[in-house]
Amino acid sequence: HVPRPVKKTLEDDDWRAEGAMTYLYRRGFDVYEINTILSAGALGRGENRRLVPTRWSITAVDDTVGQFLRGSIRDNPTVDRIEVHRNEYLGNAFWVILVPGRWEYELVEMKSPGSIWNPDPEAGVYLAAASEGREGRTGYVEETAGAYYAARLGVLEHLDDRGRQAKALVVRHVSDDYWGPVGVWQVREAVRDAFEGERGTAETFGEAVRGVADHLPVSLGRLRRKSTLAAGLQANLADFVDAE
Repeated sequence: HVPRPVKKTLEDDDWRAEGAMTYLYRRGFDVYEINTILSAGALGRGENRRLVPTRWSITAVDDTVGQFLRGSIRDNPTVDRIEVHRNEYLGNAFWVILVPGRWEYELVEMKSPGSIWNPDPEAGVYLAAASEGREGRTGYVEETAGAYYAARLGVLEHLDDRGRQAKALVVRHVSDDYWGPVGVWQVREAVRDAFEGERGTAETFGEAVRGVADHLPVSLGRLRRKSTLAAGLQANLADFVDAE
């Protein structure tokens, strides 16, 4: 049995893949189901339909749905306090700091020596970061790759469910316990699950960042030098009021 929304996207070969993905997501299909359909070459305009490598299709779905959700929360009121959410999964620790204000997002990754992406045990901690402002970004994220879009999706889904928007800093620490890559799905699910637990709060963004930095393998100074948001974001009162 083919669900009616899927049948509609299969039969309409004049529909851009991005529109079809958003249509399916709005009708309750998860990104995993949409990815399966896209990778099979069953979405998009007829002349463009072809098999899509799974790794590419996963990021394409995460990015497309993320753009849709970013538009959905654009005029939402902001969160009213600074929140800190945390989760740990498969040797990866995640912190999500939400700050009152208009949408901004950054992912900072730290990969410890001996971990899968930084295998030399004598090497230092590898740092990578990528960010976007209210309007998003135009180019593909090279430094943090698919993890950027997977983590962003988890944050945007949470904000959309709450009817809110925020500035969001996601910090990921990949420990040497992470010895075998399992795919960006673990990033997506770890961030989704981070919002299920008890949330912490902080009086200022700086306090929140310092609290997270206490658990990281790099200094607060190095984190701030790498992160656009951690370098000095303060919740802007005018921004806060405008978003109400």
